Amino acid sequence: MSTIVIILAVMLACSIGAGCFFWYAMRHRPPLAKPLPFISPPFRKLSEDERKAVERYIDSLERHRQNTLPSGASSATDHLVLNSQSSNVYPVTRSITRYGLSTDDPHKWRYYLDAVEVHLPPLWEQYIADENYVELIKTQTIPLVISLNGHSLVNYVYEQPALAPVARPMGQKASIRKEESENIELLSVRKETVEEYALSRPDGTREACAVGIALLLLFISLIGPIMLMPWLVSAAGVIILVSFWSLYRRPGKNDLREIHCLRGAPKRWGLFGESNQGQISNISLGIIDLIYPPHWQPYVAHDLGQSTEVDIYLNRQVVRQGRFLSLQDEVRNFPIQRWRKNMVLAAGSLLVMALLIAWIPLSMPLKLSMAWLKGTESVQVHSVNELGKIPLRVGDSLKVTGEGMCSIPTTYQGNRSYAFMPFDCSAVYWNNAAPLPQPQSDIIDKATALLTTTSQQLHPQSTTDPKLNPQLATAIQKSGMILLDDFSDIVQRTQDLCSQEQDCVRLKNALVNLGNAKDWETLVRRANSGALNGMNVLLRPVSAEALENLVNTATSSFFYRETRRAAEALNSPPPGGFLILSDEGRQLVSQPAPTVSLFDFNAPDQWPELQRLAGMLLHTQFSASGIVTNITTDANGTRHIALHSAPDAITLGRYLGTSLLLLIVTLSFIINSLLALRRIHRNRMRTSAIQNYYDKCFSPTLGATTQSIRPLF
Repeated sequence: MSTIVIILAVMLACSIGAGCFFWYAMRHRPPLAKPLPFISPPFRKLSEDERKAVERYIDSLERHRQNTLPSGASSATDHLVLNSQSSNVYPVTRSITRYGLSTDDPHKWRYYLDAVEVHLPPLWEQYIADENYVELIKTQTIPLVISLNGHSLVNYVYEQPALAPVARPMGQKASIRKEESENIELLSVRKETVEEYALSRPDGTREACAVGIALLLLFISLIGPIMLMPWLVSAAGVIILVSFWSLYRRPGKNDLREIHCLRGAPKRWGLFGESNQGQISNISLGIIDLIYPPHWQPYVAHDLGQSTEVDIYLNRQVVRQGRFLSLQDEVRNFPIQRWRKNMVLAAGSLLVMALLIAWIPLSMPLKLSMAWLKGTESVQVHSVNELGKIPLRVGDSLKVTGEGMCSIPTTYQGNRSYAFMPFDCSAVYWNNAAPLPQPQSDIIDKATALLTTTSQQLHPQSTTDPKLNPQLATAIQKSGMILLDDFSDIVQRTQDLCSQEQDCVRLKNALVNLGNAKDWETLVRRANSGALNGMNVLLRPVSAEALENLVNTATSSFFYRETRRAAEALNSPPPGGFLILSDEGRQLVSQPAPTVSLFDFNAPDQWPELQRLAGMLLHTQFSASGIVTNITTDANGTRHIALHSAPDAITLGRYLGTSLLLLIVTLSFIINSLLALRRIHRNRMRTSAIQNYYDKCFSPTLGATTQSIRPLF
């Protein structure tokens, strides 16, 4: 037991730790932190002077933004927030690319290291070269450059405290991409919608696995020690609540990424711009290389060279272009089918269901739970007529006292013992009929008579036999011989018991030899005619012992057979009445149980023991109490009422918890299986449905009639 407690305690601690870590990770994850592909170890820690300089720079940038931008406006490149990863300084050597947007703000420039946008302090533009040694830190929005070609942010505030526009000539070797002839107009910066966020939201597999672990914890709480039950249930409840909150919560403001709404003319650029017309990876808006969803490939060419509105993320991923192409409309009218979480939940529910069926007997929990829901009554009776007037139901509490007869089963179960064999006092017949008489048998009387006469002659109680001459009796005693002084009686008793030809064959042959007769019929005729009267038979001790063993063997089979027949004959109670039984095998009588079972006695002793038990148990006081678990009526009209010991509060709680958990996992398995199959089918149809919609939108024969979207689901 101690090992099980330790294992369950470790599992509980691990589950609580995993739940807390999961909650903390979901609560404190950086919403906009993105990996930097060009960064690799080693890195150094931010010094205290650098940290103060960064904080002063961010404060001055925030004041500048509040003074220059209109109320409510925001800029992702200016709004910098430090996070837990901002203490690491990453050095890289890269070229810096700059592009500009058509706007009234003179500082709307974008700086890129490879494909990652970074924030470069405005006064450092003059220090950009072909290859730049850059040190930067991560923030929640975009990386911040704190050092460029030997110029550190520590000295930045002392060189130029105000963020005023500075016009400096561009160096000949500066790796800056100019704005070129076609300008890009920044229309607005907005947060992504819930539909657009759903495309990048996790599919819920992790939360479904957590719910499966919680269901396992609930199962363990039902079979584990009671001291761990509240902790396991609490841990499972917390995991389920956190998982479902993570699955179905609406995204917060910090979870939504920023989208730049631009206007420009998309063009195909690059070395293979003319020969690779089927690809959409080389389309640019100004100097921004756009990244399109793969299923937009046949449709983006319609807007090339035309002034088009394009919405993009900071990573250049396009979410809307032109009049028809829109990820938001796709999600709204063709919902995303997340089926993996349903498969995981169905598998976890099936596992817990199998464990419940294999480990816990479910009949009692289900019966008592249903009875508890319907309502129960407490009944106490002392007579058969009183019980017959009460409409009992499964789940009622019943207490019965009276006089009845212990039952005798038709078949005995091998997995339980019977204290009053052949009676089963865990089931008592209760009716108004007269008690059955005690068992009687003529065969038993004949077998007893044969044993008695044989024993008396082979083992006389007195040394003097009145039928013999005293001198002859003394001579026989001195010789060690044994005298059968009434051999005729043994023959007649044997014939009465073994009347069939196949009965007692060996005993009959022995008596024929002792009587010096031709066969058994001749010997019997001589005994019946009185020819054997006064005939004495002398036996050596060995022969006497052999004769006694033959008599015992012959009579034993009759004792065994008649005892079983008499016990079976007692299994015929009067019709009607009740059979009160304990489904736990609990004895309903107060009589002391015998130390030796009936059929463990010697053959001659079994019949007296059966008569003793019958006299005690055919009409005996009994008392039964418990919860009614089953009510049936047999062919004789006898109502069978099964009782189970009334459970205590803890056991009843386990029963209700088992039934509730079985109901939950069954419904979860059915619902999630159906949802998974349905969503797998719809997921296969989704892409083709979206393409069919776009085909209609861009078809020249339909024109403006395709402005509305007909949802598929």
